[in-house]
Formats: sequence, structure tokens, C-alpha cells
Amino acid sequence: MSFMPHSNRLIRANDSTYSITVVIKNIRNNKGRIQLHLYRDQKGYASRKGWKESLLSKKVMPDGRLAYRFTGIEKGIYGVALLDDENRNTKMDYGWIMPKEGFGFGNYLHRGWNTPHFDDFKFQLKSDKKVLIVVRYL
Repeated sequence: MSFMPHSNRLIRANDSTYSITVVIKNIRNNKGRIQLHLYRDQKGYASRKGWKESLLSKKVMPDGRLAYRFTGIEKGIYGVALLDDENRNTKMDYGWIMPKEGFGFGNYLHRGWNTPHFDDFKFQLKSDKKVLIVVRYL
């Protein structure tokens, strides 16, 4: 069995893995960074500890858009969530009650007052997948 480098880790050459391309729209400014979190279940989402996480620079983002690709992902259930961490303190900041920073979920535009459930934005990965996140600011 041969091994080859892939996405900063080793995987078997005959593995069936896929990529998740996340397209992010509606980023309001280039302050701070985007925190992108890939979750596998409600427990991980509720703890705000992504199974995989990535920090994205906002220095170059034409028309308020960015894209990122998670690679080497096995088939299964996943969900993608985002925080526009404008002050780079690694957490969502709130005003009186409302979030002061942007947030979003893969293929799901959250409009409620409560935090969504993992079931609202989860998807089945069984081939390469493209996911859209429209960042929401309140």
C-alpha cells in the first residue's frame, strides 16, 4: 500500500475521499478573519469545536467573496459554519443581545432568533461537494 501527501497529512492512495468547496458571499469588510468550521454532529456543533477548522484571510476578497476547499474528507454527514471574526478574538461578539459579527451556515440562511440546530445545515457527503454560505449580519 502506497502513501502520498495530501492536504498536509498522509492518506492511502486508494482511499475514497472527497473535497468540500465552501463559497462564501456577502463579507462586509476586510477586517479580521473568517473562521470556517466543519462539523460531524450536533455534539461538536454545540461545543463550537469543529472537527476541522480553518482561518481565512480577508485581505484579498473580490466583491466580498472567498472560497476554501477542505480535502481528504471521507463520506459521511457534515455541516459547515462560519464566523466573521472581525476583531480576531476567536469568538462571536454580542451587542445588547444580537451578534455584532457575521455568521453563516452551509446551504442554509438562518433567519430565526435562536441558534440553528446541526440538522438545519447538515449534508451527506458521497462525492465532491460545493457549499454556499451567505454571511449574515444583524
